[in-house]
Amino acid sequence: MQNEKWVVIEHVPGIPDIERVYKKVTEELEVNLKTDEMLFKTLYVTVDLYLHGIALDTPLNDCMGADAVMEVVAVGENAKFKIGDVVQGFGGWQKYRIHNGQEVLWQTGTFPMIFPEYRKLDPEIFPKVFPYSMALGVLGGPGMAAWGTIAKVLDVTANKTLLISGASGAVGEVAGQLAKLQGAKVIGIVGSEEKIAHIKSLGFDAGINYKQANDFDKMTQALQKVAPEGIDRYFDNIGGYMTDAVFPQLNVYGIVAICWQLATQLDIEPNTGLRLLSIIMFPRVTIRGIFALEWFTEENWTELINVVGGHIQTGKLKYHEVHYTGFDNIPTAYASLYNNTTKTLGKVIVKI
Repeated sequence: MQNEKWVVIEHVPGIPDIERVYKKVTEELEVNLKTDEMLFKTLYVTVDLYLHGIALDTPLNDCMGADAVMEVVAVGENAKFKIGDVVQGFGGWQKYRIHNGQEVLWQTGTFPMIFPEYRKLDPEIFPKVFPYSMALGVLGGPGMAAWGTIAKVLDVTANKTLLISGASGAVGEVAGQLAKLQGAKVIGIVGSEEKIAHIKSLGFDAGINYKQANDFDKMTQALQKVAPEGIDRYFDNIGGYMTDAVFPQLNVYGIVAICWQLATQLDIEPNTGLRLLSIIMFPRVTIRGIFALEWFTEENWTELINVVGGHIQTGKLKYHEVHYTGFDNIPTAYASLYNNTTKTLGKVIVKI
């Protein structure tokens, strides 16, 4: 059978040049399944900012990896799933994939990952209650990153001020709403006045436009204006000068969660050393790296559905998805994360 996939043809640092990085190829896929293997048909794929790091480490001419929702269409005799099951896993930008559904170690030296084992989506939840697309967004990896960080790391309470960089994305907007539900003051850093209006509509108390507060001094002034009492919790997705400006504003016993460092990933603000350690000594700040895959357990997936899904059903939490349709539109969807992003809110998903 024929399979189409998007492969990486060049490693391009900085903001991705989509036309240089990716190429669509068609190949003949021989379906000779081993006893534990399955043939998966892709239904939805995700595009995310962190995929640029994956692309830089993907061997040339290999398929671009990405999270996906897939249907099982053929199985070996000892396969983990059965025909007709719908699963979520790191299937990549391709129409079909042969895989055994087990976890895969991605150890390249620069971007270590463990792609978790595929998980079956409960048909009583997906799509009976929530659409499949949500298993890649607010009730998938981004939602787990947001809920896990708020629930397990940041100790957000009613008397705390939380700052989120990248606040209008799939992770940030959910994290902010969860913190508001716990009574915190929540401030978001975003890239436009429209996005400030958006996060305020979700309940955020204030927003900062980093395109106006575009250096250390301006960001410091903006932070002091919206958080004169200082910052207790920082959910960092961007890094760079934003984080440089935040650290001197941290209160005693502050907690910082490093979920992503987009500025470093895109070579906008390269690493220059651990120059901020002296700033965190007196306030006794705790800094914790976030690797959301550690929370990918059945217990936590159930909790995510109950808590975040429950808030969605009662109208207490809003989520946003931007949908593209068609396999050929995957690069266009991915490019929307970097170019003309004013209206790109929440999770971007492609239906194949």
